[in-house]
Amino acid sequence: MTDRVVEEIAVADRESALRWAIIGTGAISHHIAQDVTGLIGAELVAVASRDTRRAGEFARLHGAAHAGSLSEVLGLGEVDVVYIATPHATHHEIARRALMAGKHVLIEKPATMDVAEAEDLRQLAQATHAFLMEAMWMKFNPAYRALIDFVQSGGIGAVRSVRASFGLPFPRDDSSRWNADLGGSALFDQGIYPLTLACDMLGAPTEITARGVREAGVDIAQHMTLEFGDGRYAQLASSMSEFVEPTAAVNGTDGWVEIPFPFWVATEFTTHLADPKTFLTSQTSRFKKQGNGYTPMLRAVQQAILDGAREHSLHTWSDTTAVLALLQSTATQITQNR
Repeated sequence: MTDRVVEEIAVADRESALRWAIIGTGAISHHIAQDVTGLIGAELVAVASRDTRRAGEFARLHGAAHAGSLSEVLGLGEVDVVYIATPHATHHEIARRALMAGKHVLIEKPATMDVAEAEDLRQLAQATHAFLMEAMWMKFNPAYRALIDFVQSGGIGAVRSVRASFGLPFPRDDSSRWNADLGGSALFDQGIYPLTLACDMLGAPTEITARGVREAGVDIAQHMTLEFGDGRYAQLASSMSEFVEPTAAVNGTDGWVEIPFPFWVATEFTTHLADPKTFLTSQTSRFKKQGNGYTPMLRAVQQAILDGAREHSLHTWSDTTAVLALLQSTATQITQNR
């Protein structure tokens, strides 16, 4: 196997600074805060939480000047953009309030729980002339971008199938992950990554067949087959109750690509190509991790906002609603086919 180290291309940051607020103080918020504070041209100025004591501790830890309730933080004139990292079921209402307060909005995936909520936010963002995006960080990962370019250029011939899984047993604690009222869902939280990969590689599916396991109103595991016509398909799985190999593969007529764990934020991928002399040649492309993995997305969002854009071409709001529609359809099948 031959290794090829891929150098990053430096992206020039504007001198203008954007002032960020983070809504929520969970684990993801800490990762986001670290990547925001490490980004040239970005300043973390505030954090909001229902628990103002936790907000204060978070602000002190990450050097934010302000901490308080959602209303207090959204009322700050020095906040330009907010990152919403609260339980899924709260995303729509918090995003609405942020947009109405005149803020640009980046929402942890899934952006909303259904297409109707997403369309409501689209219309509001258009009316307020705000930037709006779901934080699908995988799409901005340098390794993922290189993989997309390689596959779309015909690197493995015509793509015929995708296999992707995200199954890890999470602690059965009192987190929102296990709470139906807060939008807990292995499909929406984990399955969104395999589904996004499949759509990026194969387009929109023509048919979905899904089965899953539910407990107390929460889908905790599922597997699905997507059909794309002409024999093309994807086999996907996600679970928060058991291991399902959290890797991925994209298969074509001239070879295949392996993406190791965790495929949604991988820093490398390996291509296996047909060779007339050796039957098969393999090559690994490696990339440097940037921050906690959110830095490429945050940089891209910041640049888009400074350029006056209202969405980013790598992950448009139409992309978000298309995947949400598939998630909804899959969730319905899981409920009906128990």
